[in-house]
Amino acid sequence: MKMKLTMERKKSLSSSVLKPAPPKASPRLRRLLVKSLLSRVYERIKAPLLTLVSSGSPEQYYAVLSHLHLLVMRAPYVFSSDYKHFYCQYNEPSYVKRLKLEMLTAVANESNSYEIVTELCEYAANVDIPIARESIRAVGKIALQQYDVNAIVDRLLQFLEMEKDYVTAEALVLVKDLLRKYPQWSHDGIAVVGNISSKNLQESKAKAALIWMLGEYSQDMQDAPYVLESLVENWDEEHSAEDID
Repeated sequence: MKMKLTMERKKSLSSSVLKPAPPKASPRLRRLLVKSLLSRVYERIKAPLLTLVSSGSPEQYYAVLSHLHLLVMRAPYVFSSDYKHFYCQYNEPSYVKRLKLEMLTAVANESNSYEIVTELCEYAANVDIPIARESIRAVGKIALQQYDVNAIVDRLLQFLEMEKDYVTAEALVLVKDLLRKYPQWSHDGIAVVGNISSKNLQESKAKAALIWMLGEYSQDMQDAPYVLESLVENWDEEHSAEDID
C-alpha cells in the first residue's frame, strides 16, 4: 500500500520540480553580462550628452563634459567613433581642453588614431604652453599603445625640428620612451636627435633623455662624446628633472 502511494505521489509532481537547479553563472560570465548591460546603457545616454555638450551655457557645458569624461574613461570603446566631439576649440578655457585631451587619448584606437594624432599635433603650437605640452604627451601615449606607430613616430620627430624649447623638451622625452619600447626605430630617431644642439636644451628632463640616447646609441652619433662633454660642464648647476612639469 505504501509503495503504491509513493508511486502515485511521484506521478503527481510537476516535472519542473524534479529538474536540478540551473548552475550559477561564472564570475567571468557575470562580468561580460554587466559589461554588455552597461554598454547598452551608455549607448542610450551618449547621444543626448553629446548634444548637450555642444550647446548651452559654459557652466552646463563643463558639467556635461565632466560626466562624459567619466563615461569615456570607463568605456572608451563606446565613444571611439565620436572622437571629433572632443576636439578643442581655440577659445575654450584650459580646464576644458585638458579634459578633452584625456578623452581623445582614451578613445584612440587603430581606426581613428591617425585623425586624433593629426588634431593633437595642431595643439603643439598652442599659445597655452601647458596644453601644448599635454598634447605632445598625448601623442606619445597613443604611440605607446601601438596605434599607427609609423605615422606617430614621424610626427614626434617633426616636433624636434620646431624651434620651441618646451616642444623639443617634451618630444625628446617621448622619443626616448618610444625607443625603449620600439628600438627598431632608432635609425630614424637618432638621425634627428643628432642634429639637436644641447645648448638649446633648458629643461633637465630633456637633457636626461638626450644623455640616455647618447649613451645607448653612441655608435650611431659621431659627435656623442662632444655633446656629453658640453652637458657635463654644467652638471653641478642642473636641477632634478622632477622639478620641471
